[in-house]
Amino acid sequence: MPDRDPVESFSSEAGLFSYAQILHLLKIEFSRARRYSYPLTCAIFQIDRLENLKDLYGYKVRDQIEEKVVATVHQLSRSSDFLGKMGERMVLILPHTEAEGVRVLMNRVRERLRDLSFEVDERPVQVSLSAGIATYKDRNTLFFDSVIKNAESALGEVIQRGGNGVAVFAAEER
Repeated sequence: MPDRDPVESFSSEAGLFSYAQILHLLKIEFSRARRYSYPLTCAIFQIDRLENLKDLYGYKVRDQIEEKVVATVHQLSRSSDFLGKMGERMVLILPHTEAEGVRVLMNRVRERLRDLSFEVDERPVQVSLSAGIATYKDRNTLFFDSVIKNAESALGEVIQRGGNGVAVFAAEER
């Protein structure tokens, strides 16, 4: 099966917005959060070692793992939250939500994934997740893309520590 284009249209089956769509939604929600002074949190996360799993076992296994991760995020998040794809990473936009609530959510997703069983060639495959979180609150930035950069920075910290964790971008790091 060929690799999916990260700029494909929203797929109701997969429940994912494309990169362009998720950026557009983030811009809209960022504008609302600024106007009405409510928090907006963004989580960027990835399945650890996904490229290695794809290389070892093929696209089919990668797609099955991604589908289970997407289903898990949808089960645990609200219908007002937006989930999209950025290459091999996923973005979750959560309006009216503080960073602590998203940290709890992403840890629940990690726990659920730990309990899921994936088998390849009758061997179990353990899947873990790394996530970075950033919040727009109290006009702490002027630009929507700062929220993404801050979440990516927090994700980078998790990856540097070996993955399988969640980090929240601290405001004093700005």
